[in-house]
Amino acid sequence: MNIFRYLNAKGAKIPNHKELTKDLKVEVLEPPKYLYYPMAMHIGKPSRPAVRVGDKVKIGTLLGEIEEGLSANIHSSVSGQVVSIGEDEAFRGKGKSIVVENDFMDEKKKLEPLSETITPEEFAKRLEEAGITGKGGAGFPAHIKYDMEKHETEYLVINGAECEPYSTTDHRAMVEYADEIIEITSLIMKIYHIDESYIAIEDNMKESKEALDKAIIKKDAKNIKVHELPAVYPQGHSALQIEQVLGIEIKEGERSGDVGVLQSNVSTIKAIYDAVFKDDPLYKRIITVTGPMIKNPKNLMVRIGTKVEDIVEKCGGFNEGERLNISGGPMMGKSFDDLSLPVDKDTTTLLFLKKHLIEEEKPCIRCAKCILHCPVSIQPIRISNAYREREYHLGKPLKSESCINCGTCSYICPSKINLLDDIQKLNKELEEKDDE
Repeated sequence: MNIFRYLNAKGAKIPNHKELTKDLKVEVLEPPKYLYYPMAMHIGKPSRPAVRVGDKVKIGTLLGEIEEGLSANIHSSVSGQVVSIGEDEAFRGKGKSIVVENDFMDEKKKLEPLSETITPEEFAKRLEEAGITGKGGAGFPAHIKYDMEKHETEYLVINGAECEPYSTTDHRAMVEYADEIIEITSLIMKIYHIDESYIAIEDNMKESKEALDKAIIKKDAKNIKVHELPAVYPQGHSALQIEQVLGIEIKEGERSGDVGVLQSNVSTIKAIYDAVFKDDPLYKRIITVTGPMIKNPKNLMVRIGTKVEDIVEKCGGFNEGERLNISGGPMMGKSFDDLSLPVDKDTTTLLFLKKHLIEEEKPCIRCAKCILHCPVSIQPIRISNAYREREYHLGKPLKSESCINCGTCSYICPSKINLLDDIQKLNKELEEKDDE
């Protein structure tokens, strides 16, 4: 371990609030009568409906076909009948959506079995067929990443850091599916001719480490290492994590593949296992349901397309009081009001907090905490000032576009200045100017 890098990790030490669910085993949530499938549940173009109203479907039936370019397949998570295709609200906004009425028969349609010898091209094709997208929250179609990185890949880094407070989705995946994670990791290394692989976790994830270490010994996978990182937010960010684990800097404009690194979230790796060894497309995922306003916090295996309200019911409903609903963690998640929104592929956490009054903003005291703690070494307060003074031209020299939207600056600011909001607004101004 590089002690210098370990001690100099930037970011912020924040309460993780994982005690509510970190020791709770994943429970299977039985699917409801109706499931809703937004055609936009990934980065890029929405999928194109591949069924019609009245069609019979099984678990694994293709509902949405990949569009040309950046897109992903979408599969039914229940057997039953397509009852409507229309416009509905979803976490990624309003758009085309397919509704399936569940017949509770759970009939399955499997993917075609793979041969014993798999090429990188065949592997990427399997991820495309299975509709695998990044399950850390970004929703990037995995087949595109694995196809792009098929040449000259030296390292595989699996992101299990899960630095967002409250969320224990990846933690439970590692504790309960460690054998499967190690098995598919070994296969990926074989397919892509990778000699070294690292599973990155925070150093307070003791149960995850124990489970993975046991699986590594059991599978005799000596070339896979569990790499502990300091529990500093945002340790799960791709480029920062690669630098911490491998000492390789990813410069602005570069991808991990440009420096010979293939990287995936640990829950994505579990979904890849299901696609390769079980011939299952991505139709379910683990979700953490937590926070002081939910009566019974849980880790749940949920069918994609299940409404939030059905999940809340399984968790005993809400405690009394004003509530803030967040999809994702409190740092980078998005607030929502509509409990009829359906879970999609990149829903990691449903967080229900007490709604507090927003603290009044005060003048900057020039403490420089936002600069000292910024994980990408930009100057949040100067960018904020540039936005508020309408000096948008200062954005590029101040490298505002390097912001990773982690929210560390806003969290750490003693004056409660919403620095991240200002940075995002300035970047939006720059985007609009570039489009002109």
